[in-house]
Amino acid sequence: MRCVRVWFHKTGPIRYISHLDLMRTMTRAIRRSGIDLWYTEGFNPHPYMTFALPLSLGMQSVCESMDIRIEGDATNEEICRALQSVMPEGIRVTAVKEPVLDPKFIAFARFSVAFENAADPELLRQKTDTLLSGESLIVQKLGKKGHKKVMKEIDLLQSLQSYSLHVDGDSLVLELVLPAGSVSNVNPSLLCDEILKLDPGAYYVITRQQLLTKDMEVFA
Repeated sequence: MRCVRVWFHKTGPIRYISHLDLMRTMTRAIRRSGIDLWYTEGFNPHPYMTFALPLSLGMQSVCESMDIRIEGDATNEEICRALQSVMPEGIRVTAVKEPVLDPKFIAFARFSVAFENAADPELLRQKTDTLLSGESLIVQKLGKKGHKKVMKEIDLLQSLQSYSLHVDGDSLVLELVLPAGSVSNVNPSLLCDEILKLDPGAYYVITRQQLLTKDMEVFA
Protein backbone atom coordinates (compact mmCIF):
# COMPACT_ATOMS: atom_id res chain seq x y z
CA MET A 1 0.00 0.00 0.00
CA ARG A 2 1.28 3.47 -0.88
CA CYS A 3 -0.06 7.02 -0.82
CA VAL A 4 -0.26 9.12 -3.98
CA ARG A 5 -1.30 12.72 -4.53
CA VAL A 6 -3.71 13.30 -7.41
CA TRP A 7 -3.54 16.80 -8.91
CA PHE A 8 -6.55 18.09 -10.80
CA HIS A 9 -8.37 21.14 -12.17
CA LYS A 10 -11.94 22.01 -11.21
CA THR A 11 -13.30 24.57 -13.66
CA GLY A 12 -16.51 25.61 -15.39
CA PRO A 13 -20.04 24.86 -14.13
CA ILE A 14 -18.81 22.03 -11.88
CA ARG A 15 -17.37 24.71 -9.57
CA TYR A 16 -20.89 25.01 -8.17
CA ILE A 17 -20.91 21.52 -6.63
CA SER A 18 -20.14 21.31 -2.91
CA HIS A 19 -17.08 19.68 -1.41
CA LEU A 20 -19.25 16.78 -0.22
CA ASP A 21 -20.50 16.25 -3.78
CA LEU A 22 -16.92 16.44 -5.03
CA MET A 23 -15.93 13.66 -2.63
CA ARG A 24 -18.80 11.51 -3.91
CA THR A 25 -17.81 12.26 -7.50
CA MET A 26 -14.21 11.27 -6.86
CA THR A 27 -15.20 8.08 -5.03
CA ARG A 28 -17.35 6.96 -7.96
CA ALA A 29 -14.66 7.90 -10.48
CA ILE A 30 -12.00 5.91 -8.63
CA ARG A 31 -14.25 2.86 -8.54
CA ARG A 32 -14.97 3.14 -12.29
CA SER A 33 -11.26 3.57 -13.06
CA GLY A 34 -10.44 0.09 -11.78
CA ILE A 35 -7.65 1.35 -9.55
CA ASP A 36 -6.87 -1.03 -6.68
CA LEU A 37 -7.78 1.36 -3.87
CA TRP A 38 -6.93 0.74 -0.24
CA TYR A 39 -9.90 0.74 2.18
CA THR A 40 -9.93 1.41 5.90
CA GLU A 41 -10.52 -1.50 8.21
CA GLY A 42 -13.26 -1.95 10.78
CA PHE A 43 -17.07 -2.15 10.73
CA ASN A 44 -17.50 0.48 8.00
CA PRO A 45 -14.65 0.22 5.46
CA HIS A 46 -14.30 3.24 3.17
CA PRO A 47 -11.63 4.46 0.77
CA TYR A 48 -8.87 6.65 2.22
CA MET A 49 -9.25 10.05 0.57
CA THR A 50 -8.14 13.47 1.82
CA PHE A 51 -8.10 16.89 0.16
CA ALA A 52 -5.43 19.48 0.95
CA LEU A 53 -7.73 22.48 1.31
CA PRO A 54 -11.41 22.21 0.33
CA LEU A 55 -12.43 24.75 -2.29
CA SER A 56 -15.19 27.28 -1.59
CA LEU A 57 -18.42 26.82 -3.53
CA GLY A 58 -18.40 28.68 -6.85
CA MET A 59 -14.61 28.96 -7.01
CA GLN A 60 -12.49 27.43 -9.76
CA SER A 61 -9.04 25.93 -9.22
CA VAL A 62 -6.08 24.67 -11.22
CA CYS A 63 -4.17 23.40 -8.16
CA GLU A 64 -6.46 20.93 -6.39
CA SER A 65 -4.99 17.81 -4.82
CA MET A 66 -6.41 14.62 -3.37
CA ASP A 67 -4.42 12.01 -1.45
CA ILE A 68 -5.43 8.36 -1.86
CA ARG A 69 -3.86 5.06 -0.85
CA ILE A 70 -3.56 2.31 -3.42
CA GLU A 71 -2.69 -1.38 -3.53
CA GLY A 72 -0.91 -3.13 -6.36
CA ASP A 73 1.90 -2.00 -8.61
CA ALA A 74 0.23 0.52 -10.96
CA THR A 75 2.54 3.39 -11.88
CA ASN A 76 1.63 7.02 -11.27
CA GLU A 77 1.24 7.53 -15.03
CA GLU A 78 -1.17 4.57 -15.26
CA ILE A 79 -3.21 5.89 -12.34
CA CYS A 80 -3.35 9.34 -13.96
CA ARG A 81 -4.62 7.97 -17.28
CA ALA A 82 -7.15 5.67 -15.60
CA LEU A 83 -8.61 8.48 -13.49
CA GLN A 84 -8.74 11.04 -16.30
CA SER A 85 -10.65 8.57 -18.52
CA VAL A 86 -13.60 8.51 -16.11
CA MET A 87 -13.74 12.11 -14.86
CA PRO A 88 -16.82 14.25 -15.56
CA GLU A 89 -16.60 17.45 -17.58
CA GLY A 90 -14.89 20.20 -15.62
CA ILE A 91 -12.53 17.94 -13.63
CA ARG A 92 -9.21 17.21 -15.33
CA VAL A 93 -6.51 15.10 -13.70
CA THR A 94 -3.14 16.67 -14.53
CA ALA A 95 -0.67 14.54 -12.56
CA VAL A 96 -0.24 11.81 -9.96
CA LYS A 97 2.84 12.15 -7.77
CA GLU A 98 4.26 11.15 -4.42
CA PRO A 99 3.22 13.58 -1.66
CA VAL A 100 5.97 15.99 -0.62
CA LEU A 101 4.45 18.34 1.97
CA ASP A 102 1.77 17.81 4.58
CA PRO A 103 -1.29 20.04 4.02
CA LYS A 104 -0.74 21.54 7.47
CA PHE A 105 2.10 23.59 5.92
CA ILE A 106 -0.30 25.48 3.64
CA ALA A 107 -0.43 29.11 4.77
CA PHE A 108 -1.41 31.17 1.70
CA ALA A 109 -3.11 30.87 -1.66
CA ARG A 110 -2.62 32.73 -4.91
CA PHE A 111 -5.80 33.67 -6.77
CA SER A 112 -6.70 35.14 -10.13
CA VAL A 113 -10.00 37.00 -10.35
CA ALA A 114 -11.59 38.04 -13.65
CA PHE A 115 -14.12 40.86 -13.39
CA GLU A 116 -16.45 40.66 -16.38
CA ASN A 117 -19.11 43.00 -17.77
CA ALA A 118 -17.53 46.11 -16.29
CA ALA A 119 -18.83 49.38 -17.73
CA ASP A 120 -15.24 50.61 -18.13
CA PRO A 121 -12.51 48.05 -17.22
CA GLU A 122 -9.75 50.66 -17.12
CA LEU A 123 -11.75 52.94 -14.83
CA LEU A 124 -12.54 49.95 -12.60
CA ARG A 125 -8.82 49.14 -12.50
CA GLN A 126 -8.01 52.66 -11.32
CA LYS A 127 -10.73 52.63 -8.66
CA THR A 128 -9.71 49.16 -7.47
CA ASP A 129 -6.07 50.18 -7.20
CA THR A 130 -7.10 53.16 -5.07
CA LEU A 131 -9.23 50.90 -2.88
CA LEU A 132 -6.49 48.31 -2.36
CA SER A 133 -3.75 50.86 -1.71
CA GLY A 134 -5.71 52.55 1.05
CA GLU A 135 -5.05 52.36 4.78
CA SER A 136 -7.79 49.87 5.65
CA LEU A 137 -10.81 47.99 4.31
CA ILE A 138 -13.04 46.72 7.12
CA VAL A 139 -15.60 43.99 6.37
CA GLN A 140 -17.72 41.55 8.34
CA LYS A 141 -16.62 37.90 8.35
CA LEU A 142 -18.31 34.88 9.89
CA GLY A 143 -16.12 33.39 12.59
CA LYS A 144 -16.31 31.34 15.77
CA LYS A 145 -16.33 32.26 19.44
CA GLY A 146 -16.12 29.03 21.38
CA HIS A 147 -18.75 26.79 19.83
CA LYS A 148 -20.83 29.69 18.50
CA LYS A 149 -20.67 31.30 15.07
CA VAL A 150 -20.37 35.07 15.26
CA MET A 151 -19.74 37.96 12.88
CA LYS A 152 -16.45 39.74 13.37
CA GLU A 153 -14.70 42.62 11.69
CA ILE A 154 -11.47 42.12 9.78
CA ASP A 155 -9.24 44.48 7.83
CA LEU A 156 -8.82 42.89 4.41
CA LEU A 157 -5.83 45.05 3.57
CA GLN A 158 -3.95 43.66 6.57
CA SER A 159 -4.51 40.15 5.17
CA LEU A 160 -3.67 41.03 1.57
CA GLN A 161 -0.07 39.86 1.00
CA SER A 162 0.28 41.18 -2.54
CA TYR A 163 -1.80 42.13 -5.57
CA SER A 164 -1.56 43.24 -9.17
CA LEU A 165 -4.13 44.56 -11.66
CA HIS A 166 -4.33 44.56 -15.43
CA VAL A 167 -6.96 44.91 -18.12
CA ASP A 168 -7.26 41.96 -20.49
CA GLY A 169 -9.63 42.83 -23.33
CA ASP A 170 -13.00 43.54 -21.71
CA SER A 171 -11.96 42.05 -18.36
CA LEU A 172 -10.20 43.40 -15.31
CA VAL A 173 -7.87 40.77 -13.87
CA LEU A 174 -6.81 40.88 -10.22
CA GLU A 175 -3.97 38.65 -9.01
CA LEU A 176 -3.67 38.41 -5.23
CA VAL A 177 -2.30 36.36 -2.34
CA LEU A 178 -4.34 35.82 0.83
CA PRO A 179 -4.01 33.67 3.97
CA ALA A 180 -5.32 30.12 3.47
CA GLY A 181 -5.12 27.04 5.66
CA SER A 182 -5.95 25.86 9.14
CA VAL A 183 -4.40 28.80 11.01
CA SER A 184 -5.94 31.67 9.03
CA ASN A 185 -8.18 31.72 6.00
CA VAL A 186 -9.61 34.69 4.09
CA ASN A 187 -12.04 34.05 1.26
CA PRO A 188 -11.21 36.30 -1.72
CA SER A 189 -14.92 36.81 -2.35
CA LEU A 190 -14.94 39.18 0.65
CA LEU A 191 -12.58 41.45 -1.24
CA CYS A 192 -14.26 40.93 -4.60
CA ASP A 193 -17.65 41.91 -3.20
CA GLU A 194 -16.16 45.23 -2.07
CA ILE A 195 -14.76 45.81 -5.56
CA LEU A 196 -18.18 45.12 -7.10
CA LYS A 197 -19.52 48.11 -5.18
CA LEU A 198 -17.39 50.22 -7.54
CA ASP A 199 -19.27 48.77 -10.55
CA PRO A 200 -22.47 46.94 -9.51
CA GLY A 201 -23.10 45.73 -13.08
CA ALA A 202 -19.93 43.60 -13.15
CA TYR A 203 -19.44 40.04 -11.90
CA TYR A 204 -16.37 37.99 -11.09
CA VAL A 205 -14.93 34.48 -11.43
CA ILE A 206 -12.28 33.39 -8.91
CA THR A 207 -9.62 30.81 -9.82
CA ARG A 208 -7.24 29.43 -7.22
CA GLN A 209 -3.85 29.22 -8.91
CA GLN A 210 -1.44 27.98 -6.22
CA LEU A 211 -1.29 26.88 -2.60
CA LEU A 212 1.74 28.25 -0.75
CA THR A 213 3.65 27.66 2.47
CA LYS A 214 4.48 30.40 5.00
CA ASP A 215 7.76 30.86 3.09
CA MET A 216 5.78 31.36 -0.16
CA GLU A 217 6.96 28.04 -1.57
CA VAL A 218 4.50 26.17 -3.77
CA PHE A 219 2.72 23.31 -1.98
CA ALA A 220 3.69 19.97 -3.56
